[in-house]
Amino acid sequence: MPLILESTYRSPWWISNPHWQTILPNVTRRRLRIEYRRERFELADKDFVDVDWVKSKDRTPRSRCCIVIHGLEGNSQAPYVKAMARAFDRSHYAVGALNLRGCSGEPNRLEKFYHSGDTVGLSEVLERVAERYSEVYVVGFSLGANVALKYFGEAALRLPESVRAVAAFSVPCELKGASDRLAERGNRFYMKRFIRLLCSKLQDKKSRYPDFRYAKGCSEMKTFYDFDGTYTAPLNGFRDAVDYWTQSSCTRFLDKIDRPALIVNAKNDPFLSEDCYPIEIALAHKWLHLETPESGGHCGFPGKGNSGGYWHELRALAFFESVRAQF
Repeated sequence: MPLILESTYRSPWWISNPHWQTILPNVTRRRLRIEYRRERFELADKDFVDVDWVKSKDRTPRSRCCIVIHGLEGNSQAPYVKAMARAFDRSHYAVGALNLRGCSGEPNRLEKFYHSGDTVGLSEVLERVAERYSEVYVVGFSLGANVALKYFGEAALRLPESVRAVAAFSVPCELKGASDRLAERGNRFYMKRFIRLLCSKLQDKKSRYPDFRYAKGCSEMKTFYDFDGTYTAPLNGFRDAVDYWTQSSCTRFLDKIDRPALIVNAKNDPFLSEDCYPIEIALAHKWLHLETPESGGHCGFPGKGNSGGYWHELRALAFFESVRAQF
C-alpha cells in the first residue's frame, strides 16, 4: 500500500504500439484551443518564469487551483498541457500552466536554463499562488513531473499548507536509466528532436553570453550523456552528467513526501527504464500512490475522451477529489 495493482486504463485495440501511443495523442490534440492570460513571476535569483492562466468562460470565483507543468522542451501550448488545463477548468479549478525557465517563448535572463532538478521556479510560484487559493494542486508530465515530485520531497517541511497534492505522469524517476533508455536505437527519433530543440536554445543564448561555446558540436550529439555532460552539468554546478542525474532524480526525495502523491507510469513507456517504477518505495510509503497501466506510452494514454476529459485527466481529477474528501 498504496501500490495500485489494477489500473482502469485500457488502450484502444487498434493502437498497441507504445510509440504510436506516445505520438498520436499529441498529434490529434494539437488543434485544441485554450485562451491564456500570462503572468510573469520574478524569481529571487533575478530570473523569471511565466505562468499562463486559463481564461475561463465561467467568471465565478474559484477557491482551488491547479498548476500544470510540461515536459522536456514543452510549454503551456503542448497538447497534453492544454488538454489537462481544459479538464481542470471545466471542473471549476483556476488553472495555471507553468513554463519552466526559458520555455515561454522568451529566453530567460541567466546563462543557465531549466533542467530536471530545477525546482526554484515551481517553489516560488507555489508560495505566491498558495496565498491566493485555499487549495492548490500540481500536475506534472515527464521532466515536469520529476521536478514536481522532487520539490514535494525536498520542501516537505516548508510546503505551504494549501498545497494539497501532486499527480505525476510518465515520470523519469531515475534520470540515468531514462537517459540510457532514450539512447537506444529505437528511440533515435525522440533523441534527435530533443537535441535539435535544446541546441536551438543554446544558440539563442550565444549572443548574450559570447564567452561560452554553446554551439560547439551540439547538433552532432547523440545522447543525453553527451549533452548533459557538456552543457547541463557545468551550467548548473554539477560535476558531470551522472552527478546531475543522481542529484536531480526524484527517487532520492520520494520517501520525504508527506502529502498525497500519485505516479502513473505506463509499463510500455519507451522513455522509462525499470528503475523508473519505484515499487518498493510505494509499498512502504503512506502517501505515495504508484499506478502502472499495461500501456499508455509516454504522456499519451490514447482513448476516447468525453466532456470531462481523457483517462489520465479524469484520473488526476479523481485523485485530487479523493484528497479533498479527507479534509
